[in-house]
Amino acid sequence: MRKRISQRITRMYVTLIALLVLVSLTGFVDRGRAVTIEADGRTHTVYTHAINAEALLRENNISLGHHDEVELSTDTLKEGTTATVRRAVPVTIEYKNQKKTIRTAKKTVQEAVEQAGYDSENYRAYGDVSAPVKENMTIRVGVLSRKEITEDEVVPYAIESIPDETLGQGEEQVLQQGVNGRKTVKNYLVSLDGQVVGKEHISTTLVAEMQPLIRHVGTKETVEINTGTISKYKAVYTMVATAYLPTDGNGEGITKMGTRARYGEIAVDPNVIPLGTTVYIPGYGIARAEDTGSDILGNRVDLCMLDYNQCMQFGRRTVLVYILE
Repeated sequence: MRKRISQRITRMYVTLIALLVLVSLTGFVDRGRAVTIEADGRTHTVYTHAINAEALLRENNISLGHHDEVELSTDTLKEGTTATVRRAVPVTIEYKNQKKTIRTAKKTVQEAVEQAGYDSENYRAYGDVSAPVKENMTIRVGVLSRKEITEDEVVPYAIESIPDETLGQGEEQVLQQGVNGRKTVKNYLVSLDGQVVGKEHISTTLVAEMQPLIRHVGTKETVEINTGTISKYKAVYTMVATAYLPTDGNGEGITKMGTRARYGEIAVDPNVIPLGTTVYIPGYGIARAEDTGSDILGNRVDLCMLDYNQCMQFGRRTVLVYILE
């Protein structure tokens, strides 16, 4: 009797192990989910039991070439995931007047350069390294060198303007004089083939905090925002604004508050504008302060943009930042 029970238990374990092996080999499970596939110019949503990208493509009769790649929008295949198939295209890598053609499915020119065997510590593509790869493009590669430099910089004081209905329009009353702060900035001076092409930020050390200029101004306490609505504000700052991409910084796109970097999210000095504050910036719109930056100190604000061209077009400018109620 005990022998028969033992044999049944053994068969049960063998069956379970066989099922686990089958799942691991085929990449499928019983529980399904809806995912989106973008491949060969077509986008469609499918219901799948696959647990990885390879099984998903196999299930939908999509094959990958030797250099083709598939990218998931999430860490693992789950409900709502988008799987994007990138087909390899020919590009020419030029280094010291020597050219070679490779096929690549990488997203950026620097990734293609690294695929061609030029490591990022010693080589870099000329121009915008984050530019998208295009078929038959030529990517010029240079020898990369870095030199550490230290610079002392001023942290301009912020100007805080508080609406005051007791003052006539155009009048102001200074409550606190502004004092500039100081910071020490360490950068790498970056050169390609011996020619300086830019800087890479290493660290910023605050030496002395700035003191904002605080003033009462005789003005209306509402501002008309670009949606055509009127909103109350409790303060307005004159600040220097720059722009950045969600992939800048550590590349993960996660803000100081743990949210996803996106258009309408800005980086601030929390000593000036607390995190979580809703603001309005003419020309940009309503935004929320959710991130910080080692170089965003005092009257600085960094606006998250949609793409590289928007960042370049925005550049560096002085803006009014309305603190909304």
